[in-house]
Amino acid sequence: MKFSCDSVKAKIMKTIVTKSVKAAEQNANSACLWLTNQPTPPKDLKKFRRF
Repeated sequence: MKFSCDSVKAKIMKTIVTKSVKAAEQNANSACLWLTNQPTPPKDLKKFRRF
């Protein structure tokens, strides 16, 4: 079974995108334990909130 460089590269890029979206969702749905140190999130991050 032969793998082309383009198909491997496409799979890696798809994995990176999926992981980064999941990390953004987790960040949007969490709060800092030290409330005074939590920076204000970007406005685009609010579309990932799940509550």
